[in-house]
Amino acid sequence: MASIIHPAGIWRVSDDEGMGDDHGRNLTRHISLHRLSQDPIATIESLPSAALELVRVQSHADGIPNRGPSHDGLAQESGSPRLLISQGVPPELPNLLAEVVFVLTCTGGQLVFALLIGHVTVTQAVFAAALGIPPSQIPWLIGSFMLASGLSVIVSGSLADLVPPKPLMVGAFLWEAVWNVIAAIAISPGLKILFFVARAMQGLAVGVLVSASMSILGRVYSPGIRKTRVFSLMAAGSPLGYWLGCVQAGGLSSNLPWIFGSTTVFLAVCALAAQLTIPSLQPAKDNINDETLSLRHFDYLGAMLASIGCSLVIFGLTQGSSAQWSPYTYSSIILGFLMLGGFYFVEQRVARPLIPNQLWKTPGFGALLVSYFLGLGAYSGAWQFYAIQFWQRYQSATPLTTALYLLPNGLVGVLAAFIVSKTLHVVPTHVILTASMIAFGLGPVFFLPQSPISNYWALSMPGVALATFGPDMSFAAAAIFITSSVPRSYQGAAGSLLVTVQNLTMAVMTSVCEAIGSRVEILPTGEIGLNGIRAIWWFGLAAALMGALITATMVRIPKAEEKEHVQ
Repeated sequence: MASIIHPAGIWRVSDDEGMGDDHGRNLTRHISLHRLSQDPIATIESLPSAALELVRVQSHADGIPNRGPSHDGLAQESGSPRLLISQGVPPELPNLLAEVVFVLTCTGGQLVFALLIGHVTVTQAVFAAALGIPPSQIPWLIGSFMLASGLSVIVSGSLADLVPPKPLMVGAFLWEAVWNVIAAIAISPGLKILFFVARAMQGLAVGVLVSASMSILGRVYSPGIRKTRVFSLMAAGSPLGYWLGCVQAGGLSSNLPWIFGSTTVFLAVCALAAQLTIPSLQPAKDNINDETLSLRHFDYLGAMLASIGCSLVIFGLTQGSSAQWSPYTYSSIILGFLMLGGFYFVEQRVARPLIPNQLWKTPGFGALLVSYFLGLGAYSGAWQFYAIQFWQRYQSATPLTTALYLLPNGLVGVLAAFIVSKTLHVVPTHVILTASMIAFGLGPVFFLPQSPISNYWALSMPGVALATFGPDMSFAAAAIFITSSVPRSYQGAAGSLLVTVQNLTMAVMTSVCEAIGSRVEILPTGEIGLNGIRAIWWFGLAAALMGALITATMVRIPKAEEKEHVQ
């Protein structure tokens, strides 16, 4: 039972349990409206969408002015009080507790993604020694993971929209657990190829986890305050997972197999939680008369071109420095971009493209992707990766000490996600994105003046804390904007686009920075010297400021509002 109050009176709406999907035929049989009293104040509580539509039609027939949503998510009529649309627990979930566990489980995809990166970031030198690889091949500890993730995320995003996503999530958690066990076994010079294969298989599963979770959340939640909070929590999973991965790896750096062994237990728990809490969603329909989606709607040619194109680009860039930019690395990059160009033309002609074409026509969308690429690249590829090398090589920090140095990353990341959840409905989204770009540049700002004897609390700590606002504010804002700009049936595909940009950003910027640093100063050991690291930080600062300039001048996104997905 719910109530709606408007200038013509209070209407009580009751809907019977067991109401079927054929709302159009049975709506009048299931919903009764009773005028109760006259009252100028309006409230809506947990009103089914079909009932809202009937009330709207009935009000129009009675000569009652129709209220549309305003920019701040409040239904509004000129000269009348505003009407707050309250989003309750989604109907797919039984209660609030189930919703909390469900959201945390979906957030686990983003957390695992960052967790597995943190495993090899603070222990990169330890892994290099254990596997017997030279410094020039250290980027492959992350590159093999990102390469496979980039391959799977494009396919799995659209796939999660066309098949029930629950089995994808459960299977991906279990797949991840199996390959963590294999990675633990393969840490030795004789099995290093198997280790990198295991890292790649981990990346495949992570791509599925992130894409499927974004598809699920995007379909369960309509644009509004509740969705903003859910996606902000998902964004908080990344810094928290990264820091936990760093602490876990730092504490177990003397016993590397246990890093992956202990993670296996966590992944098994996540698989069980996914099985128990994720609802059995069917492919979404944007309109009641739409054809039911299935695998026959999948764009196989586009998926092949996009996956192979991204993989070739990531491979060429990651391998470039270690192979001294041999002809095959250039060839891989060029061929990859040619296949991505072919992907673009294919998408213009298929009935259901991997990414809805209307998204590319959304004002400011292209500029948003460019600025996100520059800002996140400045943070992950230019600043943080080499900040860890600076601490360990020039300030003699152990892996565990390095993980503790990154503690502000986890704490401030959660704070940043909370701030976004409270501000996206108050200020325009492009303001938040511009602020995140500036935050991206604060890491290099606080690290450029440092020397081997600099005090952590004076420069490193504020640099880590302030820079962390960048990825969390930008991911939450960009994810909400992108998923709210496409129909409900495209939620996984839209989310996969953002994750693909993340993967390409880390691969491209890490490789570009490696090339810049090695040209400035390369040590006899093959490592980049301090002058080279500073040159990389200058590049990162310039990239972040360019991202801020693009966002401030070319991106215009209104503040988030309560509405339905676009059709």
